[in-house]
Amino acid sequence: MSVFDSDVRYLQAYKIPELFDDLMRQLLSERPSQPVSFLGSKLNAASTLSAEEFNAIVGPVANEPLALDLTDAAAWDRVYDTADKLLQTFVTVDRLRAVENALLAKQRELPTMVHLAAKLATSKALLATCPPVFVTMLVALYNEKNRMSTKQEHPNGENFLVNKAREMEWLFEAAPASSWEIVYVDDGCPQGSGKLAEERIKSNGIPNSRVDFLQRAIDEKDPTFADIKDTKDSQKGGAIEFGMWEAAKGDHGDKEHIVIFTDADLAANLSQTGLLVFNLTSSPSRMSCVGSRYDEGGIFCNEKGAMGVTKNFELLAFRDFLKRLLLPALGKGRDTQCGFKAFKASVVKKVIPSVTDRKFSFDMQLLMLVALQCGGQAAMGSEAVVYVDSLAESNFYQQAPGVDPMLESYKSYFNMMGRMLALHDTFKDKQEVPAANQPVIDFVRGLTLEAFSKMMATMPRMQGKPDWGRVFTLPELKGWAA
Repeated sequence: MSVFDSDVRYLQAYKIPELFDDLMRQLLSERPSQPVSFLGSKLNAASTLSAEEFNAIVGPVANEPLALDLTDAAAWDRVYDTADKLLQTFVTVDRLRAVENALLAKQRELPTMVHLAAKLATSKALLATCPPVFVTMLVALYNEKNRMSTKQEHPNGENFLVNKAREMEWLFEAAPASSWEIVYVDDGCPQGSGKLAEERIKSNGIPNSRVDFLQRAIDEKDPTFADIKDTKDSQKGGAIEFGMWEAAKGDHGDKEHIVIFTDADLAANLSQTGLLVFNLTSSPSRMSCVGSRYDEGGIFCNEKGAMGVTKNFELLAFRDFLKRLLLPALGKGRDTQCGFKAFKASVVKKVIPSVTDRKFSFDMQLLMLVALQCGGQAAMGSEAVVYVDSLAESNFYQQAPGVDPMLESYKSYFNMMGRMLALHDTFKDKQEVPAANQPVIDFVRGLTLEAFSKMMATMPRMQGKPDWGRVFTLPELKGWAA
């Protein structure tokens, strides 16, 4: 697809031709004395909501809890009912974006479910404008017996096998020429999550869903994964990379094949996939797209509701600074760690053989390889999403009793800084890092966990949100760590 065709499709998605025709009819009918001002006021009105429109959206959800219970099947029904009503009422993407923006203005006052419903509606409207695609959604399985259960079977049951298929089915109603599948990859789970998933998929008749096993890569001696001698050599990374590699071998004819990975929980609703697909298919140079909790328009939700980021502002801002300092090839996106990332299958074939990180941190190396081998920052996309935290059965966020959670956060971010430094060293000859950055790089490289923790604890508190884009100076950092 040419750049021109992509731009035209983008305009069509926002119904610009129809909107312009309608405005011209109004202009000729009303014959205002100042035509340009008249058109400007009409265009501005299309991008905002009236008080009546806003109240018609939030009124029906006024009694909803601020938080969204991921285990509550009835709550999910209400989310989709709300999204369907928004699509019926606000029929263009620009109007749906206006809905999102109006809700964001009162973000914390409104239920998580209405924010999510608005994002899902926009996603579905965008997917309807995309060329035919085939989406492979990958999910690693490890100790997921409880979360794949229903709430009646286990208090933390999210019934994710059923719900993820529902999320994809609902979205792809808008794109009948497109197709999808969900592939669950067992990462050597001692609970036998893969076998359990196979049984549930069959017994529940869950569509377009199947299970693969990392053990197969070992048994078949796949040379791309020769370093994995035992499934214990992988912590999520190996399973996702094997799944991506296998998926990219598929032939889907004229459909653009897009490979996405996500987590087993319901934190990132897959009906938001249209956002990522539109981002990728709108640009010939775009090769990956990250769902972001922290970009403008993204919302991080927790047990209190659509709170956004409510703590660790300084850690997030400093991590963002380190990414820009050490890994500038990754571009401007703020969230490299969200479990919702999409890639064109062509780039998967190119970069997966070079990936060596088989642990939880694999995605940052994967993104670096995409950036450096496939066009730099132009290859890197980012789309704001609504993300609902799910910690009860997490394999990553497990808090030991009696341990200070802030100290654990410092440790986690310190380890992440170490991985970023290692990637910087690996790719230092393949990206442009200004020489002026070197003294700060040398300083952070020499930090101990104790000094890092003191630096973060002493750093002045940021008010309201992370100070995104801040440049931390060497004297500041030294002073806080001393």
